[in-house]
This record gives sequence, structure tokens and C-alpha cells, in this order.
Amino acid sequence: MAQDSSGGLHYTRDVTEPVHAPGFDYSNPHGQRVGPRWINGEIAYAMPLGVIRIDPEQQKWAKEYVPVFSVEGPDGRPERVPGQYGIYDSKPGDESYSPIWRYHYVVVPRDYEPNTLRSEDDCLKSGFPIIQADLYTN
Repeated sequence: MAQDSSGGLHYTRDVTEPVHAPGFDYSNPHGQRVGPRWINGEIAYAMPLGVIRIDPEQQKWAKEYVPVFSVEGPDGRPERVPGQYGIYDSKPGDESYSPIWRYHYVVVPRDYEPNTLRSEDDCLKSGFPIIQADLYTN
């Protein structure tokens, strides 16, 4: 957790305890994973349920941009930027929305400041390489 400029708490990673953040108060009675995500420059909270397998030709999916330092980090997995929230391209009610997210890795330099990218538009205009993965989550 960290404190924002208004004095409110915000979360830098998924948590399983209650969430009390500006504009969001959730008691989390079942200890579900809840975490901040960016959607068009605003923070929303999501309950990630994990990796799923789909046929991307048959199932509608939306994009989640994930800033990483490298796609293949020291442990062979993408090396995520610590403190960076995921970035969704849509929200419920948008035509392109789906609760199924396909990862799109945004490869940023080591001096990248976490949460500089806050929207799909930021990612697309950044000039950083974007790699579409065959990884889907719900």
C-alpha cells in the first residue's frame, strides 16, 4: 500500500484483505484477490481469477497491457515493472469489453517510472515495443 497526494491509500499490488481507497471501499469478506488497474487514466479495481484457456477465434477478449522490463526475465517469465498497475483497454459497458483479458506486454526501459502508462492510448503512443501474448486471464 502507498499513500497518494490526497492522503488516501492506494494499492500497488493485488491484495486479499479489505480495500479502502479513494472512490472504492470493499470489505472483501471472502478474501478474494483485488487489485488496481488503469482504465483510460482512471483507477479501477479488479478481481483476477487466473489464467484460462480459450480459442481466441471463438471467444471475445479484451486487452490488458502489462509493462515489463523484459518478456523473458531471469526466471524465464516476463519481468514486470514493480508497482505498475495493469492497463485495461475497456470497462463494462464498452463495446470492446470482455471479462477475458489477453496480455499485451509493453517492454519499457529500466528507467521507466511505474504508472507513467495509464491507458491503452498511452501504451500505443509510447513507442515502446508491444508484444501480444497467448496468455488469457479472467
